[in-house]
Amino acid sequence: MGTNYKLKGKIVEAGLTEGKTAEMIGIDYKTMSNKINGKTDFKQSEINKILSILQERGLEVTYEDIF
Repeated sequence: MGTNYKLKGKIVEAGLTEGKTAEMIGIDYKTMSNKINGKTDFKQSEINKILSILQERGLEVTYEDIF
């Protein structure tokens, strides 16, 4: 699995950074970076939190849009 450019794009579109998003879901920046870059997998709970954050910021986004 490589870098998740769809997720990176949605984070930017929401006006966030990877670091801020990591903080909002309760993980550190390095962990978030590893997950976005495909080095480790996201937990389902983290995916759900990310989706909620993006939707709260007005994006109509589904799991399929970012993973």
